[in-house]
Amino acid sequence: MAVVFPHFPRPSLSPSPSPSSSSFSQPSPRPQFFASSASPMDNSPKKFMDFPFVTAPRRNLMIDLVSTIENRLHSQLKPCTLPSDLQHYYNPSKTSHGSLYIRSGHTSSQVDFMLGSWLHCELPTGGALDITSLSAYLNASTDAPNFLIELIQNSPTSLVLILDLPPRKDPVLYPEYLQTFYENTRLESLRQTLEKLPEVRPYYSSALYIRCLTSPTSIMIRINTEGTEGDGPGRMEEIIKDHIVPVAKEALGIWLDQCACGNRNVDEAEKAYLEKRDGLVRNKTIEIDIGSSFPRLFGPDVANRILEAYGRASQKGKPKGRHRGLSQQKRQEIKEAFELFDTDGSGTIDAKELNVAMRALGFEMTEEEIKQMIADVDRDGSGAIDFDEFVHMMTAKIGERDTNEELMKAFQIIDQDNNGKISVQDINRISKDLGELLSQKEIQDMIEEADRDCDGEVNIDEFMRVMKRTTFGY
Repeated sequence: MAVVFPHFPRPSLSPSPSPSSSSFSQPSPRPQFFASSASPMDNSPKKFMDFPFVTAPRRNLMIDLVSTIENRLHSQLKPCTLPSDLQHYYNPSKTSHGSLYIRSGHTSSQVDFMLGSWLHCELPTGGALDITSLSAYLNASTDAPNFLIELIQNSPTSLVLILDLPPRKDPVLYPEYLQTFYENTRLESLRQTLEKLPEVRPYYSSALYIRCLTSPTSIMIRINTEGTEGDGPGRMEEIIKDHIVPVAKEALGIWLDQCACGNRNVDEAEKAYLEKRDGLVRNKTIEIDIGSSFPRLFGPDVANRILEAYGRASQKGKPKGRHRGLSQQKRQEIKEAFELFDTDGSGTIDAKELNVAMRALGFEMTEEEIKQMIADVDRDGSGAIDFDEFVHMMTAKIGERDTNEELMKAFQIIDQDNNGKISVQDINRISKDLGELLSQKEIQDMIEEADRDCDGEVNIDEFMRVMKRTTFGY
């Protein structure tokens, strides 16, 4: 999955039809686990690291980079809480495979989240497209650049490498920014080192938008070892091991020292600017990338769940949806529930106590949901939450419950025959009542966007899901 640069020209990703999957425009079933014995919420990166479709030098490079980030920033990162079927997933015909690994930063950390991805797609013309990417994002408490590396390979002798510290401020408008992160580091010499290789040519993205995001020292090269003297694929592995690996490790070291672990204070106006800019860039790149390729490769179910996983990571510390202020009575109820289950008077409650407290307030939660809720607000990684964190969590849940009630009422208004599903006829009737005439194609498109079970109608779960995603962004 191209995490920050999704619009590079690539071979067609449309797999050949197979008996088990005639078209990728149809939703695929929920992927199976490759390792069926794994727990549904596996915190280790094993599934991600074991991705079997790339060469050893590329796999070793990714393992080294991920391990370096995790060892250096260990105390700042929360565990990976992705379910197993997102850590490793594939389509029904097994012509496309993917793996995802996300670790969010703690609230007190400058790190927003780290995201690693593998993608392997068999091509209808033969061969396969393999994309390996790793990115690390910082939050608005600092203006330092992010980190990105991506390798795109569509044959054993052809590879595109993108390695960059994408700026989050305009280096032209901020000369100190240019000097600190680009002129005073070795990033330019790293690019020059790779460009000296005879097999290397500059790579230019056809998308002007992509060029706007890159730094002045970005490494964007195409490597072609076809026709080289001796073994072309062997030469490619040699270039990765002897040239790309040391350059990538040094670039990551620069990012860790100067950016992730640097100390740059920003004022409130700068924070607001960074939050707006970061949000625009991530939404345009990640969502467009997943929205354009993943439904076709893996079905809309997988694409939507990956998009939601990314959204949860990038919204660390921010309430999801429309959260309203609590009344004094509701706050008192929350306080009493917290104190009731803080049995040792420590001022914190753990996962088991939280589950009981949530039930006392009218919320039924699974063990995985409880763990995720704690991870979202637990600043120090202790596995327990204090009262302020509990209030923030409950404000979100109460706001979500109010939203669900409103959406339920809207569904009942549209479902005029009360059969528990919204049909084309229901939308026709309600649009006429509202004086908003829609074409049959527009109505059919609305149905198809939400209809995950492909029965031609929209049930309450499908309606709630699409309305939350489009209205509240989660």
